Amino acid sequence: MLSSIALCFLASAQSLPEPILRTGNMPIYPPIARAARIEGEVKVAFVLNEKGDVESVDVKSGHPMLGDATADIVKSWKFKMPNLVRTKWTYDTIFKYHLSGKELELNETAKLTIVVDSFHRIDVLSDSYKTETQVSH
Repeated sequence: MLSSIALCFLASAQSLPEPILRTGNMPIYPPIARAARIEGEVKVAFVLNEKGDVESVDVKSGHPMLGDATADIVKSWKFKMPNLVRTKWTYDTIFKYHLSGKELELNETAKLTIVVDSFHRIDVLSDSYKTETQVSH
């Protein structure tokens, strides 16, 4: 009985507290990636300090044209942290970038849709522009 209580306590002690995202820059679809029609997931790990500031960001996977923009967004995040003794926490997030399939003329404005499930998963959907070979002269 005592050993099962100890295991339950150990399991709960190892789970990370869920901070609350308070502020941060709005995600964008990097213009160069959109022009190159690059889509995909970017997986990022980041470290929060006791104040809720992002101390470091590590892009684990994803296209480089998407990774730098993702890291910049995550660096802008500010969290409300739970009152615990621990001073640093590491979390993961996934940004999924995809194009809507709608191709616009150069004089039109692309629609950007952001879906935030939580800070753990963010979808970024954008229209794209017709390439020069598609534009009739």
